[in-house]
Amino acid sequence: MNWIGPSLAAVVMAAAAPALAAPDNAKAFAAFVKVCGDTHGDYSAISTAADANGWKTTQVKADAFPGVTVADSLSRDTSAGGSALTLYAWRGAKGAIQISECKVRIGKGKLAEMQAAAQAWLGFAPQDATAKKASFLFTDEGGAHKALGPADRDAAAAGAGLRMMTVSGDPDGAIVSILKIKK
Repeated sequence: MNWIGPSLAAVVMAAAAPALAAPDNAKAFAAFVKVCGDTHGDYSAISTAADANGWKTTQVKADAFPGVTVADSLSRDTSAGGSALTLYAWRGAKGAIQISECKVRIGKGKLAEMQAAAQAWLGFAPQDATAKKASFLFTDEGGAHKALGPADRDAAAAGAGLRMMTVSGDPDGAIVSILKIKK
C-alpha cells in the first residue's frame, strides 16, 4: 500500500511540470514592444530601451538585407515570461533610403499567440498570413498605428516611415520583427 502514495505523487508532479513550464507569451511580446514597438524603429531608442530593461550584450549577430550598408548593430538577450529572448537591431542605408530593423527571437514562443498579440497591439489584421508567417504593413499617424494598403506605401516611407511587422515560426519558438523604411 505504501507504493501507491509515492507513485501517485510522482504522476501528479510529472503532470503538473509541463503546466508550470509553459511560457507566458504575453510577457514575451510585451518585452518585444518595449524595445522594438515603443521605440518606433529608432536605433538609439532601441539601444536605450534594451539597456533600461536589463537586456545583456550577446555575440550573436543578425544579418541585414542585401545591399544595405549597416552603420550600427546590436544584439542582446534576456528572458521574459519563461522564454529566452534574443534581440537583434541594426540601422543603415541603401542609397538615400534609411532602413532599420528590430527583431526578437522568442524561445518557446507560440506563433498563434504572438500573431494574436501583434494584431491586438496594432489594432488590425495582418495583410498577409500563412500557417508560418504573418505580415502587417503600417505607419504611425497621430500616435496610432495605421494599416497601409499598396497605394499608401510610398507616402508612408516619405513621411513617418513605412513599417513592416512580421511574426514567424521558428524551430525553437517565434520571431517578431519590425522593419522600418524611411525616404
